Amino acid sequence: MDTVRARQEPIDLGPLPGLLGHLLRRAHGRMQTGFAEAIAGLGVTASEFALLCLVEANPGITLGQLAHAAALDKSTLSPAMQRLTERQLVERQPVSGDRRTQALCLSPAGAALLPSLKACVETYESDMAAPLTSEERETLLSLLRKLNGL
Repeated sequence: MDTVRARQEPIDLGPLPGLLGHLLRRAHGRMQTGFAEAIAGLGVTASEFALLCLVEANPGITLGQLAHAAALDKSTLSPAMQRLTERQLVERQPVSGDRRTQALCLSPAGAALLPSLKACVETYESDMAAPLTSEERETLLSLLRKLNGL
């Protein structure tokens, strides 16, 4: 049986560099990996960071509203919120007139942790955007917001 030598020349990516979905998936993977490393010592995931930011910006938000704002289904959101409440970073409060609905707010521990998280994320985002000019970064953000209907 003959053996095949590994390719020595660069890999031809075919149509992939022209596909938005492919480029977004690659960028997302790089961002998620780097983000996890940037906040690793603070004990939250990227999704949990987003939820903490949303709860901070919207005290009293309900789980349904939070799921919509975070673009998550409730089955994904519920375990994350359970972890955040067990770690006492978010508090649940009953909503008067509706026994099933709970309002969410940051706990004192969550409010104390969030500035450190935001500082790590700001540094990480700055490092990731370093190859871009500030105008390119703003254009990219604007286009991504447009694609996401924001």
